[in-house]
Amino acid sequence: MRDRRTRALAERALARLVSHAAGHAEEFVVVGGLNPDLLAPVPDAPHQGTADIDLVIEIGVVYDRDELDLGWLEHALDAADFQPTGDARAWQWVTSVDGVPIRIDLLVDVLDHVGQQIAVPGCDRMAVMNVAGPGAALGSRVMRPIPLTDEGAPTVDAPFADLGGYLLAKAAAVLGRRQDRDPYDLAFVLLHNIAGGPVAGARAALAALPAGREREYLAGFRAAITQLADPAGRPAQLYAAQRLLDGDDLPRDVLAADAAAAAALALATVDSPS
Repeated sequence: MRDRRTRALAERALARLVSHAAGHAEEFVVVGGLNPDLLAPVPDAPHQGTADIDLVIEIGVVYDRDELDLGWLEHALDAADFQPTGDARAWQWVTSVDGVPIRIDLLVDVLDHVGQQIAVPGCDRMAVMNVAGPGAALGSRVMRPIPLTDEGAPTVDAPFADLGGYLLAKAAAVLGRRQDRDPYDLAFVLLHNIAGGPVAGARAALAALPAGREREYLAGFRAAITQLADPAGRPAQLYAAQRLLDGDDLPRDVLAADAAAAAALALATVDSPS
């Protein structure tokens, strides 16, 4: 479900979790659908957000992972009233806020066991899912205050992907999981970000490329925006269709052309960054 009320409830669930994970804010980052509204606030027909929270966790490489202890996160999930999905170790946990289910996905981005669930030391019921792409946000984040209640106070500071980290992570999602919402999210932030639109977005993505994996992430970002640069292609059309649902009053072909033009500008910036 995507609407403004559900987004607010997801934010409250995240705030609840962060409040119980004090002292560990440098070990994870939010990369999912709560970000577009923060990176690209659009008063008219805003991004509708999400009921899912994608949390990327920093874990060591395979040979030093035995030193890791993520028990603090499992304890925080319990304290924040999240429950694992299923009986075995779970990487998806669910809670309820005002009767609405909110899900958190626990992700990592490491080179071994891509696409597999990984058990982590210190946890009896919690696992993580290893996916390619979102790890760029771990080195490219910003702390943002989020409310614990509907009234807006008190707040807690949560680590969110910044513009560059988000665009790299979302590009990887476009290529990897192929859900309809991903091209829309990528196009929305690329086009509407307050840093300066597609050129600023592309420069931010270049600046966020993680050391040692630059070629991998750059290739993914370039491939995703190349797909978006075709106004008749599926990514641009998905963006246009969702914008109409969100209340944008421009014609569908104009919305698709806007998304494609933004992608073309970003692509030109990537190919000639100076």
